[in-house]
Amino acid sequence: MPFQDVDEIAETTQPAPAPSRLDKLVRKLFVEDWSLKLLSLAIALVLWLVVTGQNQPVTAHLNVPLNFIRPPSLEISNDPPRTVDVMLTGSRNKLDDLTSLDLVATVDISDQRAGERVLRLADKAQILLPQGVKVDGFQPSAIPVRLEQIVERQVPIEPKVDGTTADGYEVYGVHPSKGSVTLRGPESRVVALQKVATESISVTDRKVSFTANGVAIDVADPKVDLIDPVVNVDVQIGERRIEKTFSGVVAAAADGGRVQPSAVSVTVLGEATAVGSLKPQDLRVTVDGNGSSKLELPSALIGRVILKSIQPGKFQLIK
Repeated sequence: MPFQDVDEIAETTQPAPAPSRLDKLVRKLFVEDWSLKLLSLAIALVLWLVVTGQNQPVTAHLNVPLNFIRPPSLEISNDPPRTVDVMLTGSRNKLDDLTSLDLVATVDISDQRAGERVLRLADKAQILLPQGVKVDGFQPSAIPVRLEQIVERQVPIEPKVDGTTADGYEVYGVHPSKGSVTLRGPESRVVALQKVATESISVTDRKVSFTANGVAIDVADPKVDLIDPVVNVDVQIGERRIEKTFSGVVAAAADGGRVQPSAVSVTVLGEATAVGSLKPQDLRVTVDGNGSSKLELPSALIGRVILKSIQPGKFQLIK
């Protein structure tokens, strides 16, 4: 059996030296709680990838409204698009914060004169954008614009009624408080309008005349403005009228002399009850010295019955 040297035994039984501060630091960094450190590293890596991805330039499209700054004496008479598709480039987080409500593409054409123009939006459109976001293009890239002089013009007013009056009644006439209204807008648009209508005035179940106050005047063209765009309208309603012809009505000169022919046929229009009560002898045609004729009615029917025609219409005075 071999024997160990006493010195060897002493060397092997000596205690291991204490770890140095560097050893402790290395052990603490790479050995202790290694699973938590690995998780932290993974989280940091993911965050780094996310942040890096957010800062990478991306492209987005937004539909942005157009705003034109035009010369004060000119108006755009055609219908350019109200919005335009804008291609933007920037970081994702900045683009995600933008909406169409935040942006307006302003096109300054205040230096232009009347006529046809084609506007390149890359040159003319200005958009306020956050730092780091830029415009890469527009769709459409150019738009046609027609500039015209602004003019004013008077056009007639045509009142409009709807509905049905009460049974046995009708509308006699509709009269606005003013005969015309002033239009203002691009010359070609204003000239194209020969008259303007009011909004509808209801006569449903009406039996008597009335006045509609503050009736709006309607112009369908959005490019044309109305100056003083309301009117009062008198609507005349009365008993339904009928037309009737009477034969053998006496004709005579205004001074009592005779005329040829001395008897004529007269057609009148009036309220059904008034016309129904008339007889040929209630009517008389008088002829003045120039040959012009006039129908004479009973005083109670004046205003309720009107003359439509006299046949024959030419008279000869007999001296």
